[in-house]
Amino acid sequence: MANAEDFAETEWAVICDAAHGAGLAMMLVGSSGLVGSMKEMLVAGRTAAAGSEHPSELIRALCTPKAMGAMRARVAAVWQVGTDPRLALQEAVVHWLKEAVAALRAKAPEELETYRDWVLGFADSVANAGSEGRFLGIGGEKVSAEEARFLASVRRALESMPPA
Repeated sequence: MANAEDFAETEWAVICDAAHGAGLAMMLVGSSGLVGSMKEMLVAGRTAAAGSEHPSELIRALCTPKAMGAMRARVAAVWQVGTDPRLALQEAVVHWLKEAVAALRAKAPEELETYRDWVLGFADSVANAGSEGRFLGIGGEKVSAEEARFLASVRRALESMPPA
């Protein structure tokens, strides 16, 4: 089982940031309204909390408060004046996911499938938590076209290096 000590500091940071960034970026993709946004935040929090009890040591390690807190600085660095922060974060997350997959493939290939499943499950759970559109997100569509596109990008990034 892999954990933070198995990776260089920069590799571990990208593994954590990519995983949690996928959930955060998904929360920012659509227009869920107040009710939908609250549901998405709750699901993201529950997913991270549940990750701390995951059978995989890797998933448990990336769900520690320290690992999640470190993401803030990296995410803040993505948001620059003059850019759409939502799109910038989506692009950064896709890039980070590719780096995370490469690091896992090199140092913990046995964890790659677990990581892929957890990150996809996290992003998918957030996407399905609230309804998009309409008044306060009530009566809208469950997963918007924008969310579906971003989820497909996450999936492609996680499959960027298929197992040997």
